[in-house]
This record gives sequence, structure tokens and C-alpha cells, in this order.
Amino acid sequence: MKLEKIPEEKAFEIIKKFFKIPKQYFCKNEKDFNKAIEKIKFPVYLKAIGKKIIHKTELKAVILANNKEESFNAFKKLIKIKNCEKVLVQEAVKGIELIVGVKQDQTFGHVIVLGLGGIFAEIIKDFSMRICPVTKSDVEEMISELKGKKIFEGYRNIKINKNELIQSICKLSRSNILKNIKEMDINPLICNEKGCFAVDVRIFK
Repeated sequence: MKLEKIPEEKAFEIIKKFFKIPKQYFCKNEKDFNKAIEKIKFPVYLKAIGKKIIHKTELKAVILANNKEESFNAFKKLIKIKNCEKVLVQEAVKGIELIVGVKQDQTFGHVIVLGLGGIFAEIIKDFSMRICPVTKSDVEEMISELKGKKIFEGYRNIKINKNELIQSICKLSRSNILKNIKEMDINPLICNEKGCFAVDVRIFK
């Protein structure tokens, strides 16, 4: 069965009910870009957005810019990428990269995944899974099962708003929106002491 990707703007609208979203703007043209760049602080990430663009890193469709000139050059480069419909200008967020995913399983229904995220998520494969919905104790168990669990315990003064992470995962796992979703992938979900920020979201129905 072929999955249909929900446009990223709509995906972020769905996700912001559960996780924080960095300050960001979707830009179709230079006029949009100029308006956006006046409202956002550097550094920023620029990302090529399109229905057929799935793995941005592999396409070199993500660029970090530290000033207006760098961001404009990045915009001009990204907008020319095949299948690029818009460029997302997004305020850079620092923290630990996690992955939160949801998938509809034929046997168990929806299952939720928590793991270490970023570009190496598929290589490291450090994740834990539960059937939806989950409770606070379920998520605490999921965290305890990770090889990188020390990250959540203040390792090397790393600070994560663990309570917000747990509450957000519980809320997502109980949501009625899952009825219309086959797969959801928040990678990375960047977590720091201020909260958990969904910086890249893919949702398929």
C-alpha cells in the first residue's frame, strides 16, 4: 500500500499540539524569504521542502547559515533543487537529538518509538517501542531501555526537560489524530532544558 505524505506545513500544525516548534517560515520566493529573514535570529537552518523530498540530508537539502548573506545564498541554491516547492527558514535550536515515531502495525495497531535521533539514527538503532496509548511509567521504562539513557540523567551536565518529553509522548500516543495516520517521524526532536522542539517532521496517511 502506497503511503501519501502530508505537506510539511500541515505536519507541523499537527505536531505543535504535542511538541514545541522553532520559529520558522515557509518561503516560496525571494519576497517571502526577505520578510522571513527580518523576523528571525541567526543562526538559521534552511531546508528544501517538497512532497517528493523525503531524506533531506542525502539531497544536501539542509544548510546552516550564520548571517543574511549566507542565508540568501542558501535560499537560491535550495530553491533550485529538483522537486523543491518551498524553502523552510528555521531558527537553529541546540540540544540532544532524539527521534519519536509512530507507526500503524497490522497486529498491534499504533506503536510509538523513542530513541536517539539525528542522521545516525538508522545506524545506531538505539530505540524503545510500546503499543499506544502509553502512560508516564511506560515512557520512563522506554527511556531506561535506551543505551544512551545516561543522557537523560544529566550526563556531562546535559540538561533535558524530561517531564515535558514524557508528557508530550503520552499526549501524542492518546490522540485521535492517529486514526488517520499510518506513519509519523519526528527526527530530530531536539530537547534541552527549555523543552522539546520538533525540527523535522514527516507524516504519512
